[in-house]
Amino acid sequence: MPFGKEYTMAIITNQANLTYTYGATTASVTSNVAETEWNAALSAEKQALENAYREGSALTYLIALKNTGAAAVESLTITDNLGAYTPAGAAAPVVPLTFTGNASLYVNGTFSEALTPTPTENGIRFTVPSIPAGADALLLYQATVNGFAPLSAGSEITNTAAIGDAEPLTVSATVPVAEYADVSIEKEMTPNPITDGAQMTVTFTIENRGNTEATDLVLTDEFPLSLSDPAVAVNGAPVTDFTFENDLFTLPSGTQTTLSVPAATFTQDETGAVSVTPGVLTIVLTGTV
Repeated sequence: MPFGKEYTMAIITNQANLTYTYGATTASVTSNVAETEWNAALSAEKQALENAYREGSALTYLIALKNTGAAAVESLTITDNLGAYTPAGAAAPVVPLTFTGNASLYVNGTFSEALTPTPTENGIRFTVPSIPAGADALLLYQATVNGFAPLSAGSEITNTAAIGDAEPLTVSATVPVAEYADVSIEKEMTPNPITDGAQMTVTFTIENRGNTEATDLVLTDEFPLSLSDPAVAVNGAPVTDFTFENDLFTLPSGTQTTLSVPAATFTQDETGAVSVTPGVLTIVLTGTV
């Protein structure tokens, strides 16, 4: 991250006038128009408070600014691309983050004001009214991971901010995707209704929307009624490593069977939108009521 780099505030033009006399005559002459850049010594750093992201999570960003010059920096623009990137096969960039709420500006550790950015083509733009000479400023804001964010293991979002308009400072923060399993379970009993002496089928559908396999699953279910001659199949294959005792179903009950749910798969269409296909594990318990 850059520190102490000069930020170009403006182009200054200047012309001098000279008067003089010779004898009884007074005359004047003007110089050429001289031009120079007016620079302020401004340093910047950007960081994210979170160590990783997942689908729908919030990320908090900090941009720290220090004006080491002798003059105030006025109307400083900060353009944030909200992690914009161009997916493979896509025709245009997509933005994986959505700005959430207002931003807070602090000067020398004291809250100064809330800032509302204006939208840009691929991000947002803040205007910091003033950073006094020798002052520190901190811009704090939050964004939410949206449906364009890459979710496969190993993915990351790099959020870049350009500070100033002419020869801007550029600072970035990269957050990797979390490696996680996101497991849910749904239970269905058929037929409905059921009568004494009939066979009941209990189906457990377990899904994983995360990018990492879920392992070492243990399923327990306390039934309100007894089942005789219980049988179990996992993904269509019969297993015997279970117990159904005192109306409590446990799978696995030993070490013969290991249950896991594969990671989800993630696909990105030509618009850059990411879709999730969960990994699935199906357990079917049958028995006679």
